[in-house]
Amino acid sequence: MDSTLLKGLTLLEAIVAEGHPIGISALARRVDLPKSNVHRSISALREGGYVNFDAESRRYYPSLKLAQMGRRVNAGFPFRMAILPVLRELVAATGESAHFVLLDGDSVVFVANARPDTTVASVIPDSLSLRWEDTALGVALVSALPPEDRARLLARTETPTIRDWLARTERDGIAQLPRHATRRIFELAAPVRSGWDTVIGAIGITGPSMRFDDAKLPDRISAVTSAARIAFTAHEGLSAGPDHG
Repeated sequence: MDSTLLKGLTLLEAIVAEGHPIGISALARRVDLPKSNVHRSISALREGGYVNFDAESRRYYPSLKLAQMGRRVNAGFPFRMAILPVLRELVAATGESAHFVLLDGDSVVFVANARPDTTVASVIPDSLSLRWEDTALGVALVSALPPEDRARLLARTETPTIRDWLARTERDGIAQLPRHATRRIFELAAPVRSGWDTVIGAIGITGPSMRFDDAKLPDRISAVTSAARIAFTAHEGLSAGPDHG
């Protein structure tokens, strides 16, 4: 790959990962490049409409063009299209909203969602990003990671009860959250694994906390874990590629 292009993409990733506007000097330290190189690449990115510049703070931040590109990619993402029927079946089985997430750094991204045809339901938009420890779907996913990867994520969180929650999830194979403190929804989620027993993502349901019902819990857990197995099949089908035999 062209080195100039690679530098520009590296800078773009760093700006997006920062989470807030960043200046040239800080960006140069982040990517370990000379300020002159960073300035040239940033100028090209700004000219292309990929980053914006705040004149008052003299810092750069991602443009809406990136968000628009992400939405277009997400809409046509092959696995998203493959997983949607699984989510719709999960909605039909539970009467609640269904979701699939992928890990992105310290967060999970909701790449696909389906909701029931009811007046009151949990609504989570596509591409929403949440800290992994802030949702049962993130906890389910992280519970299935290799110990070293899990330890790195745990080292960067200050949530006091997260280790106990992870341990319960690893033991039971399901992450449960009867009521989220601010979103006022319940969440149930299970990890989705590949044929090599590596975690792909997590699948689960959410709904208004008033509909969390212990009597329905076994059936809901069964539906979520079954959906996780079917999601694995959808993933393997895509990974296998077309049959040219």
